[in-house]
Amino acid sequence: MGLNYTIDCLHCGTHTEFRSSTNRRTMMVDVRHLTDNIDTECAIRCPVCRSRLNTSSDDFLRQVKIEVEA
Repeated sequence: MGLNYTIDCLHCGTHTEFRSSTNRRTMMVDVRHLTDNIDTECAIRCPVCRSRLNTSSDDFLRQVKIEVEA
């Protein structure tokens, strides 16, 4: 089981995928219920343009998609 995520930066438009393994059996996880737990104090940045992804919980959820391997 692994955690994969995709960043679609709203600032530069870059699509970046991070995969913990090559297993293609993944399922999307609805993380909207986690909005109270998203840290907005420490910056999470786009790996390309270094723009901040988590200025708010809503900004983070629009730009980051999380998958869990089955």
